[in-house]
Formats: sequence, C-alpha cells, structure tokens
Amino acid sequence: MTDYPLPSGLSYEDAIKRLEEIVTVLERGEGTLDQSMNLFREGVALSSFCAEQLNAMKEEMRILVDQTGRTEPFPEE
Repeated sequence: MTDYPLPSGLSYEDAIKRLEEIVTVLERGEGTLDQSMNLFREGVALSSFCAEQLNAMKEEMRILVDQTGRTEPFPEE
C-alpha cells in the first residue's frame, strides 16, 4: 500500500517507538504540510510492518499449539 522505505533489520519494538515519536510530532502540528505528509507516510509503513510482524507471530503461535491446546517445544535456533 505504501512505498515508504523502512530500514532493513527493523525490529517491532523500534517500529513502535518510531510510531510513537511520529504521533507526538503530528499531534503538535509542527512543521510544514510536506513534512507532516512524509511523517504520515512513514507512520503508515511502520503500522503495516507492525501488523505483519504480529500476524507472523500469531501464525507461529498457532502452529506451536495444536488443536487440543497442548504446546510443542519451541525449535532450538
């Protein structure tokens, strides 16, 4: 949906922290319209990234817990 480039190796926690920073700046209403739009685009990309990360973890958890609710050990990495 967005072509805003995110840094490689971005962690979920870093993405959330950056999103919080963007929200703070946008709420203050500081900066130009162009700056605000760039921050908004970055925020949309970060939000999508976080949603994808959460969905991936949810799927992994679903795989690790079978239909009866018994858990399987996490694979060693």
